[in-house]
Amino acid sequence: MMFDMTLRGLVHDATITAIWLRVHLTHRIAIALTILLLSGSGLSRVGLCQVSKTKEFSNANTDSMADRISQLIERLADPNYSSRINAQAELERIGVVALDQLHSASFHPDPQIAAIARYIVQSNQFTWAWETDTQSVRKILLNYGSSQPAEKSAYIDQLLRLEHDEGFAALCRLVRYETQSGLAKRAALVLMRSKPIVEQSAEARKESIYNSIVGGQSTASRWVLKYASSSIPFDLDWWSKMLEQELSLLQKNTGETSLELAADLHRWVIEQISETPNLRDRALNMGRSLLTLGKSVPTLDSMIGNRTNQANEFAHWALKVKLPELVQEQHAKLPQSTLTREFLFGYLLAESFMLQGKTELANKVAQSSLRQLPCDELGNERKRNDLGSRDPIRNALDLAFERRNVGDLERRAYLADLLKERGQFAWAESEYILAIYKNENYQLKKTKPKSTNQNPDSEPNVEGKKDEEVELDAKNLANAPFDLTLNATIVVMWKLSEMLQSQSRHNEAANVLEPFVERFNNEPMFKRQLTESSQLSDNLMSSYHLYRGDEAREEGEMEKAKEHYWTSIGHSSDNVDALIGLYKISMSEKEQAKRLAKLKEIISEIRVEIRETSEALKTSSSIEHSFYRSKLANHCNTLAWVVANTEGSKEEALFLSRKACTLNPESAEYLDTLAHCYAAMRKYQDAVQQQRRAVEIKPHHPELKKALYSFETKLRDSK
Repeated sequence: MMFDMTLRGLVHDATITAIWLRVHLTHRIAIALTILLLSGSGLSRVGLCQVSKTKEFSNANTDSMADRISQLIERLADPNYSSRINAQAELERIGVVALDQLHSASFHPDPQIAAIARYIVQSNQFTWAWETDTQSVRKILLNYGSSQPAEKSAYIDQLLRLEHDEGFAALCRLVRYETQSGLAKRAALVLMRSKPIVEQSAEARKESIYNSIVGGQSTASRWVLKYASSSIPFDLDWWSKMLEQELSLLQKNTGETSLELAADLHRWVIEQISETPNLRDRALNMGRSLLTLGKSVPTLDSMIGNRTNQANEFAHWALKVKLPELVQEQHAKLPQSTLTREFLFGYLLAESFMLQGKTELANKVAQSSLRQLPCDELGNERKRNDLGSRDPIRNALDLAFERRNVGDLERRAYLADLLKERGQFAWAESEYILAIYKNENYQLKKTKPKSTNQNPDSEPNVEGKKDEEVELDAKNLANAPFDLTLNATIVVMWKLSEMLQSQSRHNEAANVLEPFVERFNNEPMFKRQLTESSQLSDNLMSSYHLYRGDEAREEGEMEKAKEHYWTSIGHSSDNVDALIGLYKISMSEKEQAKRLAKLKEIISEIRVEIRETSEALKTSSSIEHSFYRSKLANHCNTLAWVVANTEGSKEEALFLSRKACTLNPESAEYLDTLAHCYAAMRKYQDAVQQQRRAVEIKPHHPELKKALYSFETKLRDSK
């Protein structure tokens, strides 16, 4: 009651003062001073909203709401002062739903309406969080209205990363109602790039997006509406006009777009058309425009030109959209200093030739990269004098960096990791071997590949290998000049073995670890030296016996396979693939009982981990939240994987797998588990759908591709 009386007094005093102003001062000055007076006296727009806070309008998209907002905007010029103030207060209570119409009204012919509308829009005090939002969304949007544009961009990214797709509605809201064009467009691109959640079709997601944005009038809204309502073929002419508008705004420096937005919109449009045969040339020309935009907008050149990170991202993107010509043209523009420090660019150039079917040239360039000799876009060694005269100090610095740490294990291993993720297994293998041996002239023993009756589509795609496969010589490895007491060396060996195992090269994977296993089993002093790395040692020993078990099982030596699998589990019960291997072998009743007892023990341990991690997640701080969420997803996925491939409740496995995918929807491994859960329930259509999504995320992963072929075959056979 005390607050209401005070408020009435303020309104009364402000009203009397405003009447005096209208009488003694000009009309326009009186309006401006009245707004300032109301703000200073406590009747700011925030105060009014807090006095009469109403819940957000659930029918904000209806025509009746739009009509009501239009009426209120017109009343901002009402001769009656109270009517004007009430109209403004109601517009403020409506909140962000009124923003787009208020933004349009800021250009109203009536200067009084335009002034007040502009004031409301620019005050940036709207409550962006709605009652239907989750706590996570509310936390992100709490300070959104009063933040700087750079901070708002970070908030948009955070909304996208929320689990359960919680940020979806808020992103749609920002696209439709954010009056800062650059931010609305950024939200639009984030929304258009977002993927359907687990078990949601692309069509269903587009429908949800359309229903959330329909009625929006901003450029960002028109982008999203066009995207969500578009039918194939892609309307390239319409989007080309949008690109031209963005470039025009960029050149005029209007503030309605940015370098990043213009380039990102270019990339998004190219992604939509790059694989359409009759549009590929246009996609290629648009891609070239990204490399030459610096001519018309000089500052944009730094985004994709000489800076290593941006150049790296551009090359990866060009290969992803299957436009290898762009990588070759970019490579010709890269400075010598970049090529002598970042040999990944040489491999990316080689991959571009591989995409064009130029295998011999690709391998030549890859060999130059392995030897850390920069080459040009034709595969020839790039000479320093090719670059003409330069600053002598710069030349001296470049020379000092050239061939720096050529045999450095960490640098080699990092490069091998990147190549492995790109599916360039032969090149990655060479880098791993060189990282271990530190000898680029070391030759591996080669043998003819074993014959197989499997469909060739299910075989691992080892780029750069045709008639022969590399087989590691265990004897030479045992005599190799590396220090097995260094964790870094052990980790690189483990990574190499895992890559070979993923290609079903079990014997070779085990051979890589053979020197470590021999010393671990036969040299007590060596074993004691690894005391601080006991977990790593156990994991390595467990992996070795898993590989030997898989090798023996494929060769029909079941007793030997059982022995290796049990030894693998003995070293690390976390290696559930060894237990799954046991379930692929026929056993006696006694052996089955032992196997089931171990399964129950492992499942019980994982359940405890899930329960403890769930409790920790509930009480975790913002810093810890991501860690525990990732840990929980991993435990849920592990349990689902075990049950789906052994015995137990397949419904529970499916539930846990869905939870893992919800916590981390971009994990190909988790989607693979989900597909196996569906397959275990004989729901092959769902299994194929989820496995395709996993392969889309990691298109080069051999095991994912092999599983997809298996599920597709079972789906065909079930019809």
